[in-house]
Amino acid sequence: MSSQAARDIFAIAGLPPEVLAVAMAKYSRSKESIRTTMAELTEEKSAEFHEKWVLGYGDASVADMAIIAIACENVSILASKSIEDNRLAAYQEKSTRYVEFDATRYHRPPAIMAKHAELYERTVDDLFSTYRSLLEKLIQYMQKRFPKPADITDRAYETKLKARSLDAVRYLLPTATLTNFGMIMSARSLRHAIAKLMVSPYQEIREIGEEIKQASLAPAHNPRSEKLKTSLQSLRDSANLEQQITIDQIIEGTSLDIKGAPTLIKHTDPSEYLIKTNEKLNELAVKIFGGAPVNPTPRVDYIEPHSYEDELVTTLLYGATNYPYRQILEKVRQLSDQKKETIIDAMAECRGQYDQPRREYEIGGQLIFDVLMDYGAFRDLQRHRICTQINQPLTIDHGYETPFELVDAKLTNPFNEAISRFRDAYGIIRRDVGIEAGYLIPLAFKKRTLYKMDLRELYHMVELRSKPGGHMSYRNIVLDMYNLVKKQHPMLVKHLRVVIPNYDEDFFKR
Repeated sequence: MSSQAARDIFAIAGLPPEVLAVAMAKYSRSKESIRTTMAELTEEKSAEFHEKWVLGYGDASVADMAIIAIACENVSILASKSIEDNRLAAYQEKSTRYVEFDATRYHRPPAIMAKHAELYERTVDDLFSTYRSLLEKLIQYMQKRFPKPADITDRAYETKLKARSLDAVRYLLPTATLTNFGMIMSARSLRHAIAKLMVSPYQEIREIGEEIKQASLAPAHNPRSEKLKTSLQSLRDSANLEQQITIDQIIEGTSLDIKGAPTLIKHTDPSEYLIKTNEKLNELAVKIFGGAPVNPTPRVDYIEPHSYEDELVTTLLYGATNYPYRQILEKVRQLSDQKKETIIDAMAECRGQYDQPRREYEIGGQLIFDVLMDYGAFRDLQRHRICTQINQPLTIDHGYETPFELVDAKLTNPFNEAISRFRDAYGIIRRDVGIEAGYLIPLAFKKRTLYKMDLRELYHMVELRSKPGGHMSYRNIVLDMYNLVKKQHPMLVKHLRVVIPNYDEDFFKR
């Protein structure tokens, strides 16, 4: 009678991402323990494996096992939203609530600086100057309106006052503001992200795509390795010749410089599929709408169920325009079935052997919300990446939000005056350099995003984002979502734990 093998569950650390990916992949191709596999693997052997299976045969699941951590520092808020527009990843970004942003740190697009450097810098500096001035005044106002409760410390009270004040003045931050964030994702997801970034209309974002690619090829920053190198070098400097030889052998035999995923990432190029389909959709949108005016809409528009064919075509056109979903849908319903099929065929013709269909193909039986919100609120709600999110281009055409805190504190005049000065500068720069002028746009301005989600994600988003600790802007948005679904399907949201926003009562809650 044979004995049962003892269960063995253990964590793994210290391997380069590509070696770990191959070790995991060997589970499907070997009867040996992963301990044996890891002992035999080298970076060279791992590279050969990836060249054959992942890049040669398209076996992308192997690349899911190569996990890479990337730090992105001094990138614009505008760029950060494009980089973070990937579902299978984790991100942590510098907060506009707890951090006062540095007025000297903002992106200067070469296209703008070549023609309008003085006007651009003067406008951004003006927005930051108003940001700092209103922050000080708003903190003073909050202090009078919300005296310190006896049960919290002075430090906690000051932190709360500043956080609530930063909530309001962040509306003035231009999208050029530099931010920092970290992301962790698989090599498979990273390849997809890089391919998307490289087709962006913004030069900064295209450059970041290439820089992320290069960061994955080069040795990663390893704090432990740096400390070990310093210690070994110090030891070597004070050693005799024989000891130095031993130390050199230790250094040579130890992987102190670990690369991200050089083999998996190095062949990543701009997505031809996205380039061609973006071009076709832009052309189709111009032909179908012919410059028609944008219809007014509520902040959140709940879209009733409609045919999947109409949903697909409408969603495809949504990201290529600034029109509301409902207005596009009405136009699509007027198209012949042959015309709709032509649009779908045009997308299929551009698709290569390994291209996944565009995100717009995530259709069918979902809750659909067309949301018109300030860019600051979008910055937060974008984090719900389990939703299907289709974004429209950044624009000033939808107007801007004036934070209610400034209205209450009677501080709207300097806010609106700064916005007015921005508009004047934006108009001049936009005419000359086009889309790059978007870096000037403050977070107060509204943008449109389509959210498609199932009922479970509606529960998650509404229950999380309606809590007292959240920003009032997105709290009101998710409350609209809840109320609109409740009106149509009360039974579905009967047990959803929504928190009705009350600014005064919620001020000190977190």
